[in-house]
Amino acid sequence: MKEKVSLLVKVGLICLVILVAVILVAACGGQQTSSAPADTVSGAKSYIAKFDNGPENARVGIVVEDGKYKAYVCSLDNDFNLTSARWYEGALGADGSFQGVSPDGVEFKGTVKDDQFTGSIINTAKEELAFKGTLVPASGKVGLYRGQGQYDGKDIVVGAVISEDNSFASTVQVKGKIEFITPIANDPAFLPDNSLGIKLGDKSEQFTAKLVTTLKGS
Repeated sequence: MKEKVSLLVKVGLICLVILVAVILVAACGGQQTSSAPADTVSGAKSYIAKFDNGPENARVGIVVEDGKYKAYVCSLDNDFNLTSARWYEGALGADGSFQGVSPDGVEFKGTVKDDQFTGSIINTAKEELAFKGTLVPASGKVGLYRGQGQYDGKDIVVGAVISEDNSFASTVQVKGKIEFITPIANDPAFLPDNSLGIKLGDKSEQFTAKLVTTLKGS
């Protein structure tokens, strides 16, 4: 009789252990996390600057992230654009400094620190033009835009900067060349998905540029 009771106790203990194990496995297997993949979260910061001297609508837009930068100088002034409007990208110094030189020799340098953005360019006319600006909101339509397309059989790069006062500056360049396509209409259309519609040429053909919110994958 005692042997039967002892056997029953052992069987009961084994069943209890199995039950507890099943409950723990189910609890762990059913747990879910809401963490997004790291590469979907942007740590990029955008700054916009105005020139101390130069066209009123001339702007510099820069996006910095993970020690890299992408920058763009532009305006709606054709003469300024020919000597000064260029794209730049490269490494950002530990102190927030940056420098670049365009294929035709336009020098670009400065610093981003905290919420300030300062620097200068030396254009093809050998004019040194200083600029200064600030950090812009991480959400909304303000910032640097870039897109690509084809116009009149040529591959083009479409760029624009929208400032906090809603002012608009833009150029369209033939890809890989210092060649600009004009005219650009001063009435961009704000499209869904952080995009901008820019009308180009005598036919007012619209091209799309997307707000630069990250440098990852670029």
